[in-house]
Amino acid sequence: MNELIGVVLAALLSSGFLQERGWRDIAPLHSTRTDVERLLGSPKESRGVASTFQAKDGRVRVFYSSGFCKKGAANDWNVPPDTVVSLTFEPNKALMVADLKLDKTKYERVRDPHLQSGVYYFNQEDGIRISARVLGDGEEVQTITYEPATKDYYLRCPNGTKQPLDSNEQMYLGLGLAFDEYSDLPFEDEKPRLDNFAIYLQKQEPTFKGYIIVYSGPKMSSGKAQRRAKRAKDYLVKVRRIDEARIVTIDGGYREQFEVKLYALPSSKSPPSPNPRRNE
Repeated sequence: MNELIGVVLAALLSSGFLQERGWRDIAPLHSTRTDVERLLGSPKESRGVASTFQAKDGRVRVFYSSGFCKKGAANDWNVPPDTVVSLTFEPNKALMVADLKLDKTKYERVRDPHLQSGVYYFNQEDGIRISARVLGDGEEVQTITYEPATKDYYLRCPNGTKQPLDSNEQMYLGLGLAFDEYSDLPFEDEKPRLDNFAIYLQKQEPTFKGYIIVYSGPKMSSGKAQRRAKRAKDYLVKVRRIDEARIVTIDGGYREQFEVKLYALPSSKSPPSPNPRRNE
């Protein structure tokens, strides 16, 4: 396995790595779980539609489809079960953005509004996004994510939803369930979840709004919780380019621990209640 990942890293350094054909020919909406496991072997961890492959030189996280479009189901793409929806590679060894030989005409470079050393590259046409850290001698890649390319948007479910990262819950439109929820995460771990949220909002009508509810706790004052909400909103607006008017932050009050909940709802619906039933 370690030798295989070494080959993967060597492939990363080739100019052909970041192309629309996908990561080592694993292409979202076209490749399957079988294709991935044939390449990487058995996953270290697998939970429903998510699998993680761990080796000495890096980690690969893959999310799969739960099936074709169905009324009332939280499916985003009209593809068979176990079809790759997204893939993220996180190298453990130094990999510089310059080594990827990006076609600068395809990538938009955006600085992180909160981390001075953070920078992102987005290629919407090919469905590629890169998170990097600015160093004195260049920019070091943190993660590379492959998502559906623009040419495959015809496969989108008419009213599909995006399955939350690292969560067993799904957001069902209009039923009042959170799109995603999490506690006190490092910002690097929170950003992929905000990315997922932004992708969903970008696919909806402009009248859709995103709500960020934060709850303070014993180790998180109300003021600090509100700063966390602002940080999340700034990332969605300044990095992911969501219209600021579409993102609303809500103070949920005090709970036993700090918590963040994300909701995506049509503006015609009432904002989510910050204090839903306790047995949700």
